[in-house]
Amino acid sequence: MLCLNIRSTYPRIGLHTQQAWVEEASVKPAELSTNYEAPRADIWPAGVVVDIDSYPSRHSYGAETMTDFTRDHGQQGISDVQEGTSGHTQNAWDMIENAATKHGGNRIAAQAKSKLAEQISQQRMLVAESIPAPVITVTPSTMQGNIDTGKDEVSIQTYAEANIVAHPGTVQTYLAQQGSIRMWTTEGQYDIYA
Repeated sequence: MLCLNIRSTYPRIGLHTQQAWVEEASVKPAELSTNYEAPRADIWPAGVVVDIDSYPSRHSYGAETMTDFTRDHGQQGISDVQEGTSGHTQNAWDMIENAATKHGGNRIAAQAKSKLAEQISQQRMLVAESIPAPVITVTPSTMQGNIDTGKDEVSIQTYAEANIVAHPGTVQTYLAQQGSIRMWTTEGQYDIYA
């Protein structure tokens, strides 16, 4: 019996590679600079001011300034002086005219009695009035001065230069072994070593 022997060899491809590499690199780094001034609060409080005007209260029960007293009672004083002068003049004429008569008696005592009786017979009135409240003015505390917000500045200087010598990688391919197919015949058995 005739046997067909076949032997095949596969082709092989070889690769030779070299990686990329950088021979020299020179890069100037970026520069960061800051300018900082701390904020300051140059402020202070102005104190609260309380002004109490109690004069309306005091004036209602008789405590007056000299200006108010003279304004309110000046005309009354002039009227009282005129009335007193007139009364003294009448009393003097009364004493002169009645002292000479036999019924004149003690005219000074009689005048004093008459005046006292007149004062007792006067009706007194009690007037109740409310005392006005004092006027209170409050000026609230305020903050004065200025606030300095300070400074916080950051600047970055970048450089667009980089000196680089780069060598690209390479790949070489070659045929390390050629492929082949051999066929032959043998009689009675297969040739496994051929």
